[in-house]
Amino acid sequence: MENEYYLAKWLSGEVDEEELMKHISKDELRSFKKIVSVTQNLKSPDFNIEEALENIKLKRNTSKVKKLSFLKYTYRVAAMVAVLISSYYFISTKNTSYTTQLAEKTTFELPDNSKVNLNAESEITYKSKNWENARALKLKGEAFFSVTKGSKFTVNTPLGTVQVLGTQFNVVARDTYFEVNCYEGLVSATYNNKIFKIPAGSTFKVLNSITEFSSENTGINPTWIHNSSSFKSMPYKFVINELERQYNIKIEYDVKLANTIFTGNFTHTNLELALQAISIPLNLKFTIFNEKLVSLQ
Repeated sequence: MENEYYLAKWLSGEVDEEELMKHISKDELRSFKKIVSVTQNLKSPDFNIEEALENIKLKRNTSKVKKLSFLKYTYRVAAMVAVLISSYYFISTKNTSYTTQLAEKTTFELPDNSKVNLNAESEITYKSKNWENARALKLKGEAFFSVTKGSKFTVNTPLGTVQVLGTQFNVVARDTYFEVNCYEGLVSATYNNKIFKIPAGSTFKVLNSITEFSSENTGINPTWIHNSSSFKSMPYKFVINELERQYNIKIEYDVKLANTIFTGNFTHTNLELALQAISIPLNLKFTIFNEKLVSLQ
């Protein structure tokens, strides 16, 4: 292949980077450079060539030393090219994943410098190859996106799909709950083959297959980024689940309260205050048995 030929010449110093760029993409060059950088840092075992030659002379009584032929040199470059190409295709087709555990959050950047905040017990997976032209990822859980303007940006979840060109929005996809909050620009959400346009300051919610649209989102980003979870008219079981997720604990409570509607919030930094926030409105009392188990009655 032509690009392999020019890559071999670049490795041997026969062509410069500018000439190589006429035959391969920026993403390919970037990947090849990473591989070259890693291989250059690999160390071979210590080997004393003079001592080895002397041993050969003693054993075979010969002192012939053959120079590396052009053919061997070509094979060596070709082998290096083959390693680089196979490594490139392995790296470029491999998925990149970010996963958070219970009571854990993380922030990272995508290849186009779009920023992602990933909430507790969530996962994002994507392919970095050709990212600038095919910006798509998979989300399980909850994440806030600040997307750099460019080609279409797609978030695929088990419950629905969200698409934008460049904006700020939050997506929740947990069990039967799907929610999209738009904080800037315009977001397009697809659910059950229907498309919903969500402008800034609006929220699209699906709970147990029932869709709801509201225009009361006045914040600049979701509260969970600032270590606080907020709820408006949500079944109590979702509140319990989120508190368990943020503190990595188990909460025992009367299942008859599971679908009781709750509006309020709790902090992620103080367990007792958080429990007070979700128990007092329902006239409940809590008991902390240990760091992992709480009872609400």
